[in-house]
Amino acid sequence: MFLGYIHSFRALAIFFIVAGHAIDAFVWAEGSSLERALRIGVSNGSTLFVFIAGYLFQHLSAKYQTRKYMTNKFKNVILPYFFISIPAIAVFVTVIQRDSVWTGFYDNPAWLQIFYFYATGKHLAPLWFVPMIAIFYLVAPLLVRLDRQERIYYLLPVFLLISCFINRGLPLMSFVHFFSAYLLGMYCSHYKKNINPKLSQSNIMLGLGLLALILGIAEFYLMKGTMTYVSYLQKIALSLFFLGVFIRLGERLQSDFISIVADTSFGVFFIHSYILTSGKIAVSQLNGGLYGGNILAYGLVSVATLLLCVFLILVIKKILGGYSRYLVGS
Repeated sequence: MFLGYIHSFRALAIFFIVAGHAIDAFVWAEGSSLERALRIGVSNGSTLFVFIAGYLFQHLSAKYQTRKYMTNKFKNVILPYFFISIPAIAVFVTVIQRDSVWTGFYDNPAWLQIFYFYATGKHLAPLWFVPMIAIFYLVAPLLVRLDRQERIYYLLPVFLLISCFINRGLPLMSFVHFFSAYLLGMYCSHYKKNINPKLSQSNIMLGLGLLALILGIAEFYLMKGTMTYVSYLQKIALSLFFLGVFIRLGERLQSDFISIVADTSFGVFFIHSYILTSGKIAVSQLNGGLYGGNILAYGLVSVATLLLCVFLILVIKKILGGYSRYLVGS
């Protein structure tokens, strides 16, 4: 049941997520073209993560058992989310106010603020993902049935269109927005015997790569912001492109390092915001503010953050053994 190409893809996807958040570790010049290009190129990496989640869900659905599935997700996703959130929620409820919450949020009693933080994931930048993906877990029995009936895949273009009109936001909105990416992953897994040989053809990979590049250029020059529907479609194209690349290269891309990054990817997802935030605070204290952004420093911070997170996850796994999954998801 192991898919080496998807395992390698997970390592790349977590780097996209870390690199996307590392952009905010610097101060960028007003209207910086480099900052805009980086945000268009690597932000919204969650789309890749959702695509992979859908792919793996369908791949393992032949052995799906609702009780076992829900128990595993509770132990390996919800529990780590609960524990890893405690420091951030404690700070934003008792010490400082989070500026990303809605107006009137802090008019609520502390217990309700805590509930809202857990329900929305707004206490740390990447953790909005967990309440959203939990909805996919809840509808998993329905998705298994729809996958076996196959007719749901005829509606994939419709769901892609819906994703362009409904942006990510609170968990239910994000679920609707990312549903097409999850369903596309399921589709590619369901028909992998036919799709894999086609996606790994040079002309198909070239076409998908060019499409992603064109969409990135279109967002850069034609859209006012980033993370638009054009960005979403670009990451959809990149999901298919990278899937083809990893299928094509296969074992040539497999290594101990990539395997370790993939194995620890969910743990990296959980802790990387703490690492980046701690680094920003330390730099601000020592330097009197954040450094100006440049491509070399940004690249070094992105890679260093990933490596430090992987190292910390390995240390935690060494200390806690199998129980580490309940704390950091790896």
